[in-house]
Amino acid sequence: MFISDVQSWSESTFGKCALGDARRTKRLVKMSASLARSTGQSVVKSIDDESQVEGAYRLLRNAQVLSDDIAEGGFSATAAMVKDTGTLLALEDTTSLHFHHNVAEELGYIGPPSQNKKGMQVHSVLLLNAESKETLGLIEQTRWLRQASEFDSKNQRLARAYPDKESFKWQRSSEAMAKRLGDTLQQTISVCDRESDIYEYMHYKVNAEQRFVVRTHYNRKLSNTALKLFDYIRDLEGAGKYEAVIEQKGGRAARTATMELAYAPVRVLAPDRKQGDYSPIELTVVTCREVSASPQPIEWILLTTECVNSAEDARRIVSYYEARWKIEEFHKAWKSGGTQIEKSRLQSAGNLERMAVILAFIAVRLLQLREVVHLDKQLTSKDCSHILTELQWRLLWRRQEKKAYRRKTVPTIEWAYYALARLGGWKDSKRTGRVGWNALWEGWFKLEMLIEGYELAQSE
Repeated sequence: MFISDVQSWSESTFGKCALGDARRTKRLVKMSASLARSTGQSVVKSIDDESQVEGAYRLLRNAQVLSDDIAEGGFSATAAMVKDTGTLLALEDTTSLHFHHNVAEELGYIGPPSQNKKGMQVHSVLLLNAESKETLGLIEQTRWLRQASEFDSKNQRLARAYPDKESFKWQRSSEAMAKRLGDTLQQTISVCDRESDIYEYMHYKVNAEQRFVVRTHYNRKLSNTALKLFDYIRDLEGAGKYEAVIEQKGGRAARTATMELAYAPVRVLAPDRKQGDYSPIELTVVTCREVSASPQPIEWILLTTECVNSAEDARRIVSYYEARWKIEEFHKAWKSGGTQIEKSRLQSAGNLERMAVILAFIAVRLLQLREVVHLDKQLTSKDCSHILTELQWRLLWRRQEKKAYRRKTVPTIEWAYYALARLGGWKDSKRTGRVGWNALWEGWFKLEMLIEGYELAQSE
């Protein structure tokens, strides 16, 4: 749920962080509100008062303020907010934060050591409303520095115990979610890409009675047929077709694709070398294959714990996986397009990690604002008081429409969204209707400046 007032948002997100001193938490709330108000700007540019700037840097430099404690406060706020929300999607993915300045020497490798690229690995879990696909908040995030030993030979990596492998991050995240969400976990479905197609992970989820949708990577053995998974699904009877709009991306042209669904129950076996330790697991395979003419047809093979008894059920599972792109949008908003954490020049790994955590929650806020218009036309036709205060929308109207607002009804959310975008310099040159991060938040920043100017004039 998007909270328009940055101070209220910051208090809601970080107000209960346990940092060892209530004054630190108060400082965190103030600093986060300033950063959210001036998204993409440095601490110095976000805060006018010199004493407040120094206080913010003292907080970031304080070794007693742990990044995990900041994050835990935000996760707890998310967990409290999503109770009684209904079915949730927990989108998981891993990314790397790449830094070039002096602090890189304190960081880990984000590629083979021979490339000498330094940074931080991050695995995040983003919660969505399964029905509306509305972004709700971060519920888990793990950050670590990858050492050179992680690039040992394949045999050396295979010899490691599962909890010692980097791939254990998927199970670790599920364990953390279980602690925070409690009974809400029963309504939560983890949605993961092919990297999560790890037998140990899926076995853990099934035995812990946790729900998931995983895109397959491996052609696994099945106990209910002599065929392996990829061969088995070729003979499945189609369960229905639907039209999917494939958006323009890179050099790929937009098109409408005809997709065919199929599904079947499967009993998946562990890899041969692990069958003594892991029993078979009962899942459902759902396939979604493009049947329209295309040089690069789309095909998804999904394994899920969900019951699938109809084409409608299969389409719902595919829709859950289709929502996974939201976490990639979160990464973009966090790393480069919104809060721009990768441009931070803080001079120690600890300071950088604390800032990264704060900006991760601000990036979620950015994602929530941008998706408001594109999720639901019924939602965007509502008045913009849901995302802006009366002073904000009235000043925005005067600035964009060059006149005072005279109507009896409040402008819509859709109007406010595009007015902010135009204020930030957006012109829709690609005719997509989608606003880039920079334009949207330049508009938001300019609106905040209008508010400050108005309030200053009123006080005088």
